[in-house]
Amino acid sequence: MTTSPRWSLAELEQDAETAKREFREARLREPLERYSAFFRSFAPIAAEIIDRLHLLFEDPINVGALAEQIGTPDQLTVFRYLAAPPVSDDDLKTLAETTLTATALRGDEAQLRRIRAVMSQIIDPHRFPWVAEGRTPTERERLVAVVSTAALIAARKVETLRRTSARTAQEEAVKEALRQAGFDEVEAREIRILDSAPHAGTFCGESIFGNTRADFVVRLQDGRVVPVECKVSNSTVNSYKRINHEAAGKARAWVEAFGRRQVVPVAVIGGVFDPNNLETAQEEGLVLVWSHRLSDLVRVSGSTTAGRRMT
Repeated sequence: MTTSPRWSLAELEQDAETAKREFREARLREPLERYSAFFRSFAPIAAEIIDRLHLLFEDPINVGALAEQIGTPDQLTVFRYLAAPPVSDDDLKTLAETTLTATALRGDEAQLRRIRAVMSQIIDPHRFPWVAEGRTPTERERLVAVVSTAALIAARKVETLRRTSARTAQEEAVKEALRQAGFDEVEAREIRILDSAPHAGTFCGESIFGNTRADFVVRLQDGRVVPVECKVSNSTVNSYKRINHEAAGKARAWVEAFGRRQVVPVAVIGGVFDPNNLETAQEEGLVLVWSHRLSDLVRVSGSTTAGRRMT
């Protein structure tokens, strides 16, 4: 039976510094052009909607004109960002009891009135002071409103892309490490009992494992099953949620459901983590593998020829 790596606090501190340094380097390499591209894309849409902002508060309501302001996904994004703070798509649907689809809104004045009622309460008074004062904006006010709205959207888009890109890169690296270790990838599946897990020497992508999801599920040659969680964190505060609440919480549930001898919960981690939180998670039975040293994942697997062949 293979043994899993266990790290001292000093080792965790050293690896945490390495991971933090790599995180900083990657963030500083991120091109400003990515933010600028989002800004250039949304600024003209913001200008158009802000120039027609008065249509929100006209009576009788101009059904067609208002519906056209949220007729595309990008227009709807800008519209949601008129609020302070910006409201999510789902929240706006709930608050206004609406579908937010242009087709439905174009012929439904009641929905549009509900949207107007909500937006009149949550519109940003600092970006759009002229709305509450019932006047037209000065040229400077208009420019500030357009720039700040486009900047808010661009910043959020980059943040979302960062999270998605980092997670995708980490998952692809894990998949490649498993392949290089000789594991063959098979289809994802629902695993309520261990007999449903992949056969020895294989792994599957995101799957239901027990009562929750695992990013990967690996079957070792000795028969044990390794559910893998991939976690990227940008701060020590965020890392507590990622590792102690989410990953360690799943690990406890998996061990309780399937047994400590049968399951080896693993978290692949990258970014910024508090070593003390990692030590606690490790004591709770979670095996830690750093993204910058995925060879440790091979140690958990116990073989470089796990599957039928080297990939």
